Amino acid sequence: MQKNVIILALFYAFIYMSTGAFSSYIGLYFTEVGIGNSEIGILTSIGAIVGLFAQPYWGLLTDRAKYKNRVLIVCTLMSAVTVWLVPWAGTVFVPLLIAMALFSLFQIAINPLSDAITLELSSKGVVKFTRIRSIGSVGYAIISVAAGWLFARNIHTIFLITSIILFSCFLLSLGIPKVEGHQSGKNKVKLAAIFQNKQLVIIYLYTLVMATTMGFFLAFQAIYSKEQGISMQLIGIGLAIGSFSQFPFMIFFKPIYERFGIRNILLVSGLVHAVRWLLYAYALTPATVLLTWILHGGTYILFYLCLAEYVNQHVIKELKATGQMLNSLIQLTMGKIIGGMLGGLFAAHFGFQSAFVFCFAISVLSMAGFFIASRKTRAVEQSSTVGV
Repeated sequence: MQKNVIILALFYAFIYMSTGAFSSYIGLYFTEVGIGNSEIGILTSIGAIVGLFAQPYWGLLTDRAKYKNRVLIVCTLMSAVTVWLVPWAGTVFVPLLIAMALFSLFQIAINPLSDAITLELSSKGVVKFTRIRSIGSVGYAIISVAAGWLFARNIHTIFLITSIILFSCFLLSLGIPKVEGHQSGKNKVKLAAIFQNKQLVIIYLYTLVMATTMGFFLAFQAIYSKEQGISMQLIGIGLAIGSFSQFPFMIFFKPIYERFGIRNILLVSGLVHAVRWLLYAYALTPATVLLTWILHGGTYILFYLCLAEYVNQHVIKELKATGQMLNSLIQLTMGKIIGGMLGGLFAAHFGFQSAFVFCFAISVLSMAGFFIASRKTRAVEQSSTVGV
């Protein structure tokens, strides 16, 4: 059992290292080679568009495979290879768009597949999901600082670093305990069955709006911060602080979830989102940027953990991998499409400050809508048991 914990912990560390190395800095690479903000918004969003169609397919394929691990192994290996297509595409927009799409086709499946496998192992007592996920944040924090220092000297090394990390994920994935696909050789369950759960639908709608603001932030925070006079080294430190700020919520998620319930947690997280975007709009300086990153722990990770746990507890076992894929589809994929692509166009016309003000406004409105809908319909549980 100890071996399984070590393998999964290292695997999660490398997964989030790859995200910290690539996603957080690829916008700066595009800026360095002369790509405009509107084009950057499209390039950083194309993976989300691919995921919009590919993630449900990956989820169903995984649920119907003999072992879910097989799909994860393929995706990690192909991600390590296809990331090289981006520098090979040069600076011409269409080849770059195709390269980002092909890389994203495999990369977008890794995190939700890992969660589906690890959550099932957690329910069997093999590992504890929140502890393994915490190691992922450690990896993200380490690479964020290291990458900020390294990429400030040569941003083009982003592809070598990302490829090495993803290949390490592939090697580690070979040792993860096997988890069966529960539709393998049995009657197939349709994707639409998930949406019969009204509680989940309401949570998904609220999550989508917040994910849109986060999608814009993730695509452009490094560029906007640099424009405000913040160094890449400080950006890297901020990313690390943001990663560490998630630890208390991951470590104490179970008692927090049991005490306050999913509805109250998501409302508080919505408030933290709103405050953060307001600070980015009016108070972003080298002295305050680290404060804004401290707030990161109250944003993305709370939605992520609530969705992961809710699906693991309330979605039938034949669609658990598909459910985790939908979580990623809503929180990351669709958020990146709307926030990255449309946010990039909005910022190109009205500026980054106005874009963050708009993010603040829609965050407040969505909080109010979720509060009213959940009280009126009583569709969202106030509390639930967890098994992580």
